[in-house]
Amino acid sequence: MKITRYVLGVAGAGLIGYGLLGLPTKLGPPQLIGLLIWLAVAVLLHDGVMVPVSTLAGAGLTRVGSRLRPASAAVLRGALMTGAVVTLIAGVLLKAQSVARNTSALEGDYAANLLWFWAILVTLAATLIYGLERGGSGRGERR
Repeated sequence: MKITRYVLGVAGAGLIGYGLLGLPTKLGPPQLIGLLIWLAVAVLLHDGVMVPVSTLAGAGLTRVGSRLRPASAAVLRGALMTGAVVTLIAGVLLKAQSVARNTSALEGDYAANLLWFWAILVTLAATLIYGLERGGSGRGERR
């Protein structure tokens, strides 16, 4: 197992090096500067926004989930993660739709579809959690 990790680590580092060495030959200076700025902003958004928000959400879920059975807590976490990912994708589509120059591109009503998605997701998750909490062999199974 240790050798496999080492080999995969060396292979990954080699591929990263190969990609970084190839960038100057494929991109011009303005594109390289734009790429570096994009990467810096991505790191700032990740470490400055996403990590604190997900940490707070995780703490809140742990507090709420501590009163639920493990299966119910897993359903809650899974539903919220699914909702977050779909919302992120729909946000990108909504932005693309607002700047699209071609009216036939991105025709869907993404905002309404996102609202329907959340309504269905919340309903299904709540129904499943309710069933899991009410079912089973007694209330002593909670963590």
